[in-house]
Amino acid sequence: MKKPVYLPLLLCLSLIVSLQGQDKKAFSWINPLTKAEEKAALGLSHSTFRSEIIGKDVGYCVFTPPGYDEQQNQSLSYPVIYMLHGGRPGDESKFSDKIPYVWKAIKAGDLLPTIVVLVNGGPVSHYNVPGRPDARGKDIFTDELIPLIDKTYRTVAIREGRGLQGYSQGGRAVARIGFGHPDMFSHLIIGSAGATTEKRIQDNHGEENENLVFAPGDDMWTHTENYANHFSQRFPVKVLLHVGDEMDNNHEGNIAYDQFLTDLEIEHNFIIIPDQKHSSSAYVRIHDKILAFQNDAFRKSLSR
Repeated sequence: MKKPVYLPLLLCLSLIVSLQGQDKKAFSWINPLTKAEEKAALGLSHSTFRSEIIGKDVGYCVFTPPGYDEQQNQSLSYPVIYMLHGGRPGDESKFSDKIPYVWKAIKAGDLLPTIVVLVNGGPVSHYNVPGRPDARGKDIFTDELIPLIDKTYRTVAIREGRGLQGYSQGGRAVARIGFGHPDMFSHLIIGSAGATTEKRIQDNHGEENENLVFAPGDDMWTHTENYANHFSQRFPVKVLLHVGDEMDNNHEGNIAYDQFLTDLEIEHNFIIIPDQKHSSSAYVRIHDKILAFQNDAFRKSLSR
């Protein structure tokens, strides 16, 4: 009897490991759009700026609505939606596949003409990490990118003209940054945020795990409570919270966070998406509700 040959199996395993390694993209502060992404998302372009905070060039994407460049609209200013991507590390090309929904809503009159900015969150997406000078994603966003957008584009450069939206890791960041800076945003869309992880961070004085420790109090639960206790009357923020049903591994955490918002008397809408696992396809499922919420939030805040 011939001895079994294991070489083909080993080669297959080696190939699988190799392919898995190729799938893991190394972090970069600059991630240009592909030709396919540019073609699919009309009005979306990629740019960079020099960050003084980290001393490096940082990428971002901007969607300008239909008619933005037309001569008769040169005196108009536009509200801005900032989209914070999910996952780690950062990549500003994420969320580009959602821009066609925005474009169609504007063309149909379901969303007022709006600029959309896609943000690179940095090595620990959208967060600052003490002791890591390279991980200042939050500061780069709030202190550098937003002022740059207001300077470069015809924006409504006040909180009433800004909305913040994110999913998963980006949803966590929306709650942290939005409630932490209610003077900067009129509405927040918190999509399937890892609320359970954020609660553990709060309970462990900033520690997510032994290799990742944030400043104590820099979590979505603490920022939300601080907003409710000190800023909700002065800076009313409209909130949309959404998560999948039991198929979504962030479901229970969001149920608890919904109750937390209710107990704090923070008015909000809460959508549980049936038969929805934790995936950015959630946006596709409820994009009409998200865009309607954004349209209503902007119209009310800008009419004050």
